[in-house]
Amino acid sequence: MILSLRDLTVEAAGRALVDRLTVEVATGSVVGLVGPNGSGKSTALRCVYRALRPTSGAVLLDGTDLTSLKPRESARSIAALTQESSTELDFTVEELVALGRTPHAPGNRPLTARERELCRRAMDRLDVAHLADRGVLTLSGGER
Repeated sequence: MILSLRDLTVEAAGRALVDRLTVEVATGSVVGLVGPNGSGKSTALRCVYRALRPTSGAVLLDGTDLTSLKPRESARSIAALTQESSTELDFTVEELVALGRTPHAPGNRPLTARERELCRRAMDRLDVAHLADRGVLTLSGGER
């Protein structure tokens, strides 16, 4: 999958919070957005996971504008676990990873054995399986 931000601009109160940002991220790549406080890093990421709509420009996944997709459809490919969270529910890491299967399952049914295996493999790939039984609220920001 290729994630592209094309001339992404976000304005609020007549001020550009993000101004014509263009980034392309290929499958398997890790990219860091670096800059001072207030430079638009979190704002740009909010556009990627659709918590915010850009004023202009686009966020594309394999060439498809994310805003053209239904939320459930885009959630199958993009999600975010932000470092700052207002949730007071102390899910385990395993339970939180399992929530990622929600957009793939019809209705509100329990995970199948195959889906639990997908979650386990995802935790293994990210080297977080050792955190599976830990409560999310006990994790450091970096562990989250």
